[in-house]
Parts: sequence; C-alpha cells; structure tokens
Amino acid sequence: MIKINVAQIKKRLVGEKSLVFELTPAELEISPQEMAIDGTVQLTGSISNAGDVLLLQAVMEAKVQRTCGRCLKEFLGVTKAEIVEKFYPASAENIENDAFVYDSDVIDITEPLREGLLLAEPMQALCKPDCRGLCTVCGADLNDGDCGCDRLTVDPRLAALKQFIKN
Repeated sequence: MIKINVAQIKKRLVGEKSLVFELTPAELEISPQEMAIDGTVQLTGSISNAGDVLLLQAVMEAKVQRTCGRCLKEFLGVTKAEIVEKFYPASAENIENDAFVYDSDVIDITEPLREGLLLAEPMQALCKPDCRGLCTVCGADLNDGDCGCDRLTVDPRLAALKQFIKN
C-alpha cells in the first residue's frame, strides 16, 4: 500500500507534493499472473490541491516480460502509464460510486496506480513492429526466413467465394 500524508497540501489552496518512487509489484498489489514485471516500477508525479479535490498526476514506467502475439517468442517490453485521478472528500455530494474518496489526512494511492499500470499494458504485444509471425501450415517462425510452404491455398469451404474476386 502506498499512503501519502496530504495534511499540508489541504491547508494551502495551491499546495502540491512531488512524488518520486521506485515501487515493487507487491507494493502495487500486482501478481506475476496479472503482469510479469521485471524489476521495479518507476513513478514520478505530484498530488496537488485543486480546490475541492486532490489531484493525482503521475507517470509510471515498468519493464514487463511479454509474449509476442504473432511469433509467440518471449521478450522484454516497456509499459508506460499516465495517471490522472481526483480524490474527493468523503463528505462531498454528487460524486460517482467509483470515485476515489478520502476522509483523513492520509490517502491511499495504490488502487489508481495499480489500475493505471494494468490498463496501459497492450492486449496483444509484438516483439517488433514488422514481426512476420508463424507459418499457418508448418508453424515455423517466419522471422527466421521463409519456410517454403504454400500458404496461398484456399480453404475448400471458401473456394466458392473466390469467383467473386475474379468478377
């Protein structure tokens, strides 16, 4: 859990506190199954008093072990997340159910940081932009060279549709 004392920030209208942390996945409550982080997560940002709310602005960066969506090779990629979240006083009215609230001089910023980093991870990562993937016939890695398989044959169930391309 990452808790920040915001007593001094709340006292001044333009109060601000800078944040620079090196966090472990355990501190962010991220398991290896959710995201295979290699090393620590770098965080820089600030918490500021924006009148009736506290504003968290942060940038997080982590090296993550990934599997390529085309060739299935393991590689190390970088995930960068930009977090901007508002923390409302618990006594505030008309706030959304999923809004972050605080009721003391200490706020827990773990959940918005955790969510931001997990959401920044791509659904399907590529080891390189021009990854050629695997051969659909023999399964060979096409990044290592052409395997010589005929990949232009059409599925017999779709062969009737080929006549529309000719017309």
